[in-house]
Amino acid sequence: MANTYWLVNLSSENYKILKKRSFDILGFSKKDNKLTNKIDINDNVIFYVSDFRSFVGQARVNSKKFHETKQIWDKNSDENLPYRVKLNNPKILDENNFVSAYHVAPSLNYIKKWAPENWYLALLSPVHVISQNDYSIISSNLDSVNQKTKIIRKNKSRRNKKKKKV
Repeated sequence: MANTYWLVNLSSENYKILKKRSFDILGFSKKDNKLTNKIDINDNVIFYVSDFRSFVGQARVNSKKFHETKQIWDKNSDENLPYRVKLNNPKILDENNFVSAYHVAPSLNYIKKWAPENWYLALLSPVHVISQNDYSIISSNLDSVNQKTKIIRKNKSRRNKKKKKV
C-alpha cells in the first residue's frame, strides 16, 4: 500500500512539548480519530505551527496508532490527544529557520480551494491528508533550509578551528 502524507497543525505549546521530547510521538484527538485511522507505519508527516504560520519539520510514522491516556500535551487543553503514533527520523528546523508558509502555501494544491489572502484557513484543522506533490514541495523547502544551515554551521566550526590553531 502507498504511503499517506500528513500535515499536522501544532499549537506553539504542543510544538514546545514535542521539541523537548525530540519529536518521538504524535497525538490526535477523538474528533480526528476516524481520519487518523488511516495513519500507518512509514507514512510521512509535515509539522505546521499555526501560531507562527510556518512549516517547522518532518518525520516518519514508526508505529500503528495506539490509545494511551498518559498526560503529555498542553495541560490547558480539553483533551490529552490519546490516539498516538510513534515517530522516527525527525528533521526539525531551528526556530529562526522555520519555513514561512506565506512563501510555500500558494504553490500547494491543497490550498487552491481558498481565496489566496485566506490560505491559512485551509490549515486550521489539526490533521490534513495532503498529496505527494504538496508533501514534496514542503519537504524540499524544509530540506533546502536544513542544507543551508548545515553549511553555515560547518563553515562557522571551520573558522573556530582556525582561530584556535592561531
